[in-house]
Amino acid sequence: MSIAIKQSYWALALIYLIAMLGSPFAFEWVIKAAPIWLLAVAVLRAPSVPAKPLLLVAILISSLGDVLLELNLFVFGLGAFLVAQLTYGVLFARRFAWRPDRFAWVVFLLVWAMAVLIWCWPNLEALTVPVLAYMVAILFMGVAALNSRFALYPAFFGAAVFILSDSLIAIGLFASPFAGQPWAVMLTYYLAQFCIVRALLRD
Repeated sequence: MSIAIKQSYWALALIYLIAMLGSPFAFEWVIKAAPIWLLAVAVLRAPSVPAKPLLLVAILISSLGDVLLELNLFVFGLGAFLVAQLTYGVLFARRFAWRPDRFAWVVFLLVWAMAVLIWCWPNLEALTVPVLAYMVAILFMGVAALNSRFALYPAFFGAAVFILSDSLIAIGLFASPFAGQPWAVMLTYYLAQFCIVRALLRD
């Protein structure tokens, strides 16, 4: 990933984070998804990327999820991100390597996910099944990143921050909304996508 694309990515992310102060506004979804589209451009420009079509699918489906969530189509947005997480998981699993030295991190992810699920459970109601399915998908992605030949940073770091970002969404929606939650969600989301794609580009 070139320096110009890295700088442009974070500039676009910062623009959206600032623009959120005036949310909602017309075509907000365009500014929200723009940094993710730039990651797709980085992949297209890269000369040699293993499983490039699969990586592009993960990125573009993620951006579709951004758009759907912005249009208040939560279940469809969740479905799009579920596909993206499974695709990222497959990309990490392609470089599978049993890593017993990272088992403690696997336990941490499982405990974290269960804690968030228990906290949100009373208010999931009709969304229980979609949320459970998504939790399985994102845990698969995180565990696949851990048990791979990729370094902890940026691969697992990106996966872990993605899980954090989605946890903040769940907590805000189903447990305890808090001030600054939308900014915390988007900042961690942009960081996660950047790190994951950067790791896969280095593959």
